[in-house]
Amino acid sequence: MKKLFYSMLAIATMAFALSSCEDVPAPYDDPNANHNSGKTVDENEILSETFASNFGEFNVYTSKGTPWVINYSTATATGYNSSEKTNTESESYLVSPELDLTDVSEAYLTFEYIYRYSSNDGEDKVLITDNFTDDPATAQWVDITGTLTEGNSWDTFYTFAQPIPEAFLGKTGVRVALFFNASSKSSRTWEVKNLKVMKGTPEDIGDDTPDMPTDLTGNGTKENPYTVADANKIIASLGSNTSDEVFIIGKVSSVKEISLEFGNAEYYISDDGTENGQLTVYRGYFLGGDKFTYDSQLKAGDEVIICGQLVNFKGNTPEVTQGNWIYSLNGYAVEKKDPSAVYGTPEGDGSQGNPYNVAGALTFIKTLGTATSNSVYVKGIVVSIDEVNLPNGNATYYISDDEAGTDKLYIYRAKNTGNVNYTAKDEIAVGDEVLLFGPLVNYQSKTPEMTQGGYIVTTTHAEPEPAFTGTHDQPLTIEEAKALGTADAVWVTGYISGYVEGTDFNSGANFLSPQQPSEASVNTNIIISTEYGGTSKELAIPIQLPRGEIRTALNLLSSPGRLGDKVLIYGQLSSYLNTPGVTSPSYVEVTNANQWTETFGTMPAE
Repeated sequence: MKKLFYSMLAIATMAFALSSCEDVPAPYDDPNANHNSGKTVDENEILSETFASNFGEFNVYTSKGTPWVINYSTATATGYNSSEKTNTESESYLVSPELDLTDVSEAYLTFEYIYRYSSNDGEDKVLITDNFTDDPATAQWVDITGTLTEGNSWDTFYTFAQPIPEAFLGKTGVRVALFFNASSKSSRTWEVKNLKVMKGTPEDIGDDTPDMPTDLTGNGTKENPYTVADANKIIASLGSNTSDEVFIIGKVSSVKEISLEFGNAEYYISDDGTENGQLTVYRGYFLGGDKFTYDSQLKAGDEVIICGQLVNFKGNTPEVTQGNWIYSLNGYAVEKKDPSAVYGTPEGDGSQGNPYNVAGALTFIKTLGTATSNSVYVKGIVVSIDEVNLPNGNATYYISDDEAGTDKLYIYRAKNTGNVNYTAKDEIAVGDEVLLFGPLVNYQSKTPEMTQGGYIVTTTHAEPEPAFTGTHDQPLTIEEAKALGTADAVWVTGYISGYVEGTDFNSGANFLSPQQPSEASVNTNIIISTEYGGTSKELAIPIQLPRGEIRTALNLLSSPGRLGDKVLIYGQLSSYLNTPGVTSPSYVEVTNANQWTETFGTMPAE
């Protein structure tokens, strides 16, 4: 079968599709069947393999990465690992057994397939050869792929059908192969089932074009879109087919979800804004195909014109399927942007003193061809963030010359300010104005980007003010005290863990064990730590012990039993012994292991 297309006329045809992929209740043939075993063989059939449970007589040859596998009762090829959300650089062939075409004057190859994420890295090819060796990379393959149709769901199979080239007819030792590769950055996904080589021509498959309804109000163009009632009539006529892109007008009856993570929305439309005759709009994008950026961009009662494909999902859910977008919202229309177009005015020359703006960077990238530039300076506003990868210390996001994202440049795996790793996801935010330094490339001839190796030079990103309190009821922790550095009068809490010899905390800190306390050599200071028995300088600060009651009560020289007691101290936060510490404490509450609390000094007035 062939993929058939709608025109925008009422007599148009539909795109062919089969169903279902995931959660298949039963194999398409005997689950234990190999090749033609146990089946009635068509006299025109030269080769047949379902891939329902194994590869049969096909062999997998993998030179790197992830091989072809049997999954969802199909032969599946992808370098993407959905559980780990990673991609693996891969290259793998699925090769048929030898075919004897000696007495064959006409033949064709056909199979059913789902093909997704075609804009990602990689190639998917259908190949044929008559000089196969054990290394498929050395065979002289002929590419007979033609055009693969990208789907919008995992439930819609399309049919591939290509004639066997005349050069291979009348020969033996012919093999066909399915080839895929992927990069470590991204991958396509290809699922294949019911592969056959048949005598005859592809036209022998037949034509399952459904009849088009004739009583429609619109014709599916943006000037005269289908109504929701029209769309439902068309879907009823489709069977398992999927339409080509058409325009549908309706009112939003309810919004199920707006996913800011993926930038799409699931909602319902009808002709009158009620649930009557409503149609599901599945994972659609915002005006002009842009991603949704906040959760109130669409609401019940909004009038929309949507561009997308129609399908009866799993035979029970009429919908506009994934990948659709809003052309008009309450009368405001936005055409889908040409990803290669530059709409702003280019500025800059890429130097630090005169950096490219985003329009300038995109214009410069067009001159590169397939080359990667030296590192240049680019400025812009962060308009969306794909990922902040803390294990690798980098971030992937888009910048633009304006907050509306008129022109966008993809920033791939760039480091933080000063070319250092990100340590927290909130170290970059939408709205930050950034100056970046890094190489530019038109990746895979379709994605203008600053590629890996770039970093932020300057940013307007404001670190949030620490929510430190330092009150008696909410005292500072050791970490908060060290981060704050200085304060006139605060409360700090921790466990007595040692003392400092000399005048430098880093070289003179001595941590003692509460289980086996040792006698200290000085009485002028103590160390307090975040944890009982702490021994980490990073989680500890020194406390000055002024002459008088507090020194007498707390110093470990004369009172080694204080080791391990919890203290709440009121004093100044300042540099002490070359590190942040508490000086001039005037009041201390001490709690021992038996929860007995003593106080020393004068309680400060509120």
